[in-house]
Amino acid sequence: MSINRCGWRKRHKKDIEVAKAFDATLKQLLDAFAGDWVSWLAPRIGLPADVGVDPLDVDLSTVQFAADKVFRLLPPANGLLHLEPQSSWDGELADRMHVYSTLLYDRYKVPIHSVALLLRRDANTPKLTGTLTRSHDDGRRYLQFEYDVIRVWELPCEPLLASGPGAAPLALLTDDAKGQLRKIVSGIDTRMRAENASEKTRKLVLTSSFILLGLRYNDNEIRDAFLGVQGMKESTTYQMILEEGRVEGFENGRQEGRQEGRLAARRETLIAVLEERFPELPAELRARIEQVQDVSELLSAVRRAARIARIEELEL
Repeated sequence: MSINRCGWRKRHKKDIEVAKAFDATLKQLLDAFAGDWVSWLAPRIGLPADVGVDPLDVDLSTVQFAADKVFRLLPPANGLLHLEPQSSWDGELADRMHVYSTLLYDRYKVPIHSVALLLRRDANTPKLTGTLTRSHDDGRRYLQFEYDVIRVWELPCEPLLASGPGAAPLALLTDDAKGQLRKIVSGIDTRMRAENASEKTRKLVLTSSFILLGLRYNDNEIRDAFLGVQGMKESTTYQMILEEGRVEGFENGRQEGRQEGRLAARRETLIAVLEERFPELPAELRARIEQVQDVSELLSAVRRAARIARIEELEL
C-alpha cells in the first residue's frame, strides 16, 4: 500500500511541475497583452467592457504567498483584478484566493475582483462554486468570500478570438475548438499579419499557442494544427518540443558518439531557445550554460526554457 501511495505522490508531483510550465506560458501572455485579456474578461465579471488596467508587480512574499496576476483597474472602474490561471487540480484554490484577496485589500484598501481561470478539466473540482463559506459548529456563518470561476473548455471560441492576439490562444483550449484547430491557428496568424503585428509579437503568440495546446492534445494533433503556418518550422521552440520524445530516447537509449559533441549541440539548442524567447541573454547565463557537463541536465533546461515566463526562472 505504501508503494502505491509513493507512486501516486511521484505522479502528482510531476503533474504539478508540468502544470506550472503551462501556467508560466499563460502568465507571459498576460504580461504582454493585458488589454486583450481584460477586454474579454471584464463583461464576464461585471466590469465595463472598455475598462483599462495597469499591471501591478505584487510582492506578498512576507507571508509566503504570491498571487499569479494582479491588475489595477483604471477609472471609471475601481479596485484590483486578481486572475489565477490553473491547469491542475488544487483542492485549496478557493482558500488561497481568499487569502490573496485579504492581503491585497490590506495593502491597497480597494475592492478586489478575484477570478479562477481553469484551463482544463483536470483543474476542475465541485468545491469551486464561486463562494467560499466558513461556519461555526452550531451552523452560524462567520465568513463568505465571493469569486468568479471561468472554465475555459466551456467557452465559445469567437469572443476569445475577437479579443485580440493575446487572449486568442485560450480559444484553442475550448471544446468549441476541437476539430478546427488548424483553422483557428491560421486565423490567429492571418489576423496578426493583417494588423502588421511585429515579428516578436507573432512569435510569442504562436509559440504560446503551440505550448498551451499540449494541455489537451498530442504531438501529432499539435503538429497538424500548425501545418502551413509560415515560420513555425524555423522556430527552435517548435522543433525542440516536437522532437523532445525522440531526443530523450536517443540520449537515454544510445551511448554512441562523442560526448563533447552532444554537449555542444545541446548547449547550442538551449541558447537558441532562450534567444528566441528572451532577446537580451545575460553573458553570465551564457557562461553558466557553457560550464554544464551533463547532457540530460541540458535537455531538461531546454524543456524548461520553452515554458518559463521570465529568464530568471531558469535554474542551472
